[in-house]
Amino acid sequence: MIIEGDTIVDEHGHEDLQHFSSGFLVGCYFDDLEKKSIPWHWHEEMETGIVMEGMVMLHTPKQEWKLQKGDGFFINSGMLHEMKSCQEGPCKVRILAFHPRLVGTEENSIFWEKYVRPVLEHPEIESLRLDQDLQSARRDLIEASWLSCRNEEYGYESQVRENLTRLLLLIGDGRPQMLMENAEKYRRYNERTKQMLTFIKRHFGEELSVRDIADSASISESECLRCFRKILDTSPIAYLKTYRLQRAAELLETTSRKVSDIAAQCGFGEMSYFAKSFREIYRCTPSQYRSRT
Repeated sequence: MIIEGDTIVDEHGHEDLQHFSSGFLVGCYFDDLEKKSIPWHWHEEMETGIVMEGMVMLHTPKQEWKLQKGDGFFINSGMLHEMKSCQEGPCKVRILAFHPRLVGTEENSIFWEKYVRPVLEHPEIESLRLDQDLQSARRDLIEASWLSCRNEEYGYESQVRENLTRLLLLIGDGRPQMLMENAEKYRRYNERTKQMLTFIKRHFGEELSVRDIADSASISESECLRCFRKILDTSPIAYLKTYRLQRAAELLETTSRKVSDIAAQCGFGEMSYFAKSFREIYRCTPSQYRSRT
């Protein structure tokens, strides 16, 4: 089954992958990024896909990929990431999300220890750009898996599992061993940032300071700033403002509430500041945005 439309992200920053078929740990999606970007979030599932139209900007904490039509990508499990269109016009992506257990069967199995864990725990495999020409074998496996999920012919689950297993083998093959000290420091920054993003997404409508955000992860303000800079390349207040605007845009699309009420609900105390900030991101007024959707 193909899920068309917007990817759902819950209040904790986890992507909602409830569309998984019972017992089959693969989700199949078709997203149009011209309509709505996919904000920073994470999930246990690995994610892979192909750009079908337009140009996509894929961000992870340490990497930035500009993907054009035909390019594929891979995002590791638990990795913070966002995805958005980076030009005018249609921007469509086929996406597969699959749990590592699909390949590894269960933790401590030989498949898990030999092929899954080295990819899961490798600090250099946040995400990968799978160029349509240079990495055609990987791209072909993604395309075949997506089409199998769409067609759902008898035995397709076995074919998809085989293709994604081969994909993971190609991704993990030949990767250098990780530097454990650097990997541990990076994981610490990453986990603290996730905690703070969860706090922001629960309390974005309230008046928040850097101190409030830092306290949610039991760290100092300077460490808070360091985490955001190293992982998301932004400040906590800048992220908060962007997230508030994203939520405001969603409410403009999905509700008939007054613009002033939406601004207040999303943490903007002054309408003039809300309107100015909204225009900076969406290049139109809130009312114009509502009329277009």
